[in-house]
Amino acid sequence: MKVFIGANWYFVAAAGLLMAAFIRALKRSSGLPPALRVLRFSAAALAALLLTRPYAVFYRQVPVKPVLAVLLDASLYMREGPAGKSSGISKYDQAAAWLGKYRAELGGVSDPECYAFSDRLYKVDCSSLAAAGSGSVSYSDLGRALSELDGGDGARDGSCPDKVWVLSDGLSLSGKAPPLPAGCTKKTDIVAVGETVPPRGISVTRFSGPPFAFAHIPFWLSAAVRVSGMKGSRFELRLKDGAGNTLETRKYEAGGQDETVISSFSVSAPSVGRAAYAVCAAPGPGAGCSAAGKLQVSVIREKLRVMYLAGRPSFEYAFLRDHLKSQSGIDLVSFIILRNPEDMPGADERELSLIPFPVNEIFLRDISHFDVFILQDFDLRRFAADGNYAASLAEFVRKGGGLAVLGGPSAFGSGGYRGMDFLNAMLPAEVAGGPDYRQDLEFRVSPASHTASDLFPGMENKERFWAGAPPLKGVNVLGPLKSGAKAVFYYKDPAAGRDALFSAEKSYGKGRVMVLAGPSTWRWKMLGAADARYAGLYSAFWGRTLAYLDGSLSLEKVALESLPRSGQSRAFRLKVLNANYLPPSDSDAVSVDASLEAGGKVVPVEFSAAGRGIYEAAFAPAESGRNRLRVSVKSGREYLGSAEAVFEAEESPVFTPSDEEVLKKTAAGLGGGYYRLDPKKGPEELLKSLPPEREGRREASRFDPDGSLAVMLLAAALFFASWILGRLKGLQ
Repeated sequence: MKVFIGANWYFVAAAGLLMAAFIRALKRSSGLPPALRVLRFSAAALAALLLTRPYAVFYRQVPVKPVLAVLLDASLYMREGPAGKSSGISKYDQAAAWLGKYRAELGGVSDPECYAFSDRLYKVDCSSLAAAGSGSVSYSDLGRALSELDGGDGARDGSCPDKVWVLSDGLSLSGKAPPLPAGCTKKTDIVAVGETVPPRGISVTRFSGPPFAFAHIPFWLSAAVRVSGMKGSRFELRLKDGAGNTLETRKYEAGGQDETVISSFSVSAPSVGRAAYAVCAAPGPGAGCSAAGKLQVSVIREKLRVMYLAGRPSFEYAFLRDHLKSQSGIDLVSFIILRNPEDMPGADERELSLIPFPVNEIFLRDISHFDVFILQDFDLRRFAADGNYAASLAEFVRKGGGLAVLGGPSAFGSGGYRGMDFLNAMLPAEVAGGPDYRQDLEFRVSPASHTASDLFPGMENKERFWAGAPPLKGVNVLGPLKSGAKAVFYYKDPAAGRDALFSAEKSYGKGRVMVLAGPSTWRWKMLGAADARYAGLYSAFWGRTLAYLDGSLSLEKVALESLPRSGQSRAFRLKVLNANYLPPSDSDAVSVDASLEAGGKVVPVEFSAAGRGIYEAAFAPAESGRNRLRVSVKSGREYLGSAEAVFEAEESPVFTPSDEEVLKKTAAGLGGGYYRLDPKKGPEELLKSLPPEREGRREASRFDPDGSLAVMLLAAALFFASWILGRLKGLQ
């Protein structure tokens, strides 16, 4: 027997206060007869007891069947497409029909509870599983479902059931075991729904890698290859880069008639951009690929390593150095020439406060430690009489580095660049053979049609904006563009009466070179502070320039990728980079606006965060035929970019085999068994792992005083007897 209190705490407190007040009043009534005291106290105590609504439960020992929780995957992957090549029903309906057919048998040996799960867990009637309405979501969160099953979200009272069956096709599961609630370890079995028979031969079932990777830092690519009907045969896995070059080859021998081989490759990308990889499965040494998988990884900088060399002190050097040092994503090393090699102080080196310029260390020993070189007003002839330093700089760019060359009195023609073959070959514009710096020329720039000059994407009235921008002063006169070079900015040359080249770029090997004809962009910073329209011009210009030099501009800030899908549903991954070409953090306040257009209909699409800078969505097509997905992304009020994808939706569902590999991995991670659902067979094999009946107790009866006529009559009798006795004693 157990006694329970049914009232809320404030009723219990009121009952206690009532009894305390009554006892105090009873003590002050010293003239009352003892019999009357007993009657009144008993009546008050019974009233206080009824106020707390107590009840007693009586139990009896009975055999208890094990609790079996059946979780049916209700995502779109299960609800779409046939369960087999010749099946006319979906995997969900097949599983629901099987459970309905054997519900009586399950109820004979267990106490079954039925649930449907997708984004969360839904309690459903075991007799009407086919009518469960939880399939509007395209993914399945098994971890959350198991947590809610344990009572974490109110879906079920008590501890974990004695046994859990998860019926799924595996297409929306990750293959990783979700965190198990306490008490659920080794109680969960996975049941594969739908046909899983693979075609004979080799197939790449999965080829995956990180959405983002840092340049120069190794990362892993993983491939899963299924080999069927080839026991004892040899096969190869070849990892290739985007150009088709083989990076690594792995050799295997099939040990069974149907097995899956998992292979991981460690790779690193030498430069920023989109790195393409492919895995090729070949049936033997030297044979061609019979199956392949492809992916692209967005390679970004963990830190942009910049070397900034200036030939003399200037406002440009002071402003740009301060700007670069303020950027958290930049590691800056800067030098300014205050003591030239020809300066002969006539004193011991140890007595000098200015050290010689470390030209050997910068240009020969440590040059590979940097991503971008900035040379401003730098006369390399003072250090490069034999051309070694210029040759080393050219090799740095050829291997993927970025080089920015800024003008000044000692740059370009005034610095003898035309006579330095290695340096001149990299420059995107022709250079004069003599002094070319015009110090007093004041001008405004105008952008060319180039991604590096599009500082504010989406801006209207760009001509008016640049016409009112703060003027620059001082420029090296550059010649015409070289073959393969492109203009970035122009300026109006009043002497020639035409547009002259202010900034240009050119690819050199795997790297990029940009020239700026004048060293006065600092005027945008200083003069632009007086006008809110131009307050961000300086930082936007240098941010865009560095992004071009290190290759980040080849990365879209907003990119859409198609993910594997089942049936008619579609899944997409959205990769987002912030203004610094890094995955955004929470402080960037990223917002995604997406819609699906088809047949004149526009349907909103919701992308959910799946990691830093990663958003995913899955949905059914709006209409059969051509569908267009449009995505627009903002960071706060800043527009980051947009992307779109077009796909064709089939009118009839397409059969997609269940992902047996993922289901087996999930079962192994949960510590349970793996089974395949055969619609023609009963649950006998599954029931073998069901725990036996155990001794338990069941409620036999319940005594509830506030619902008992005898208790009510007793209370009435006590109050009536107290009143009669008081009247007989002459008391009111």
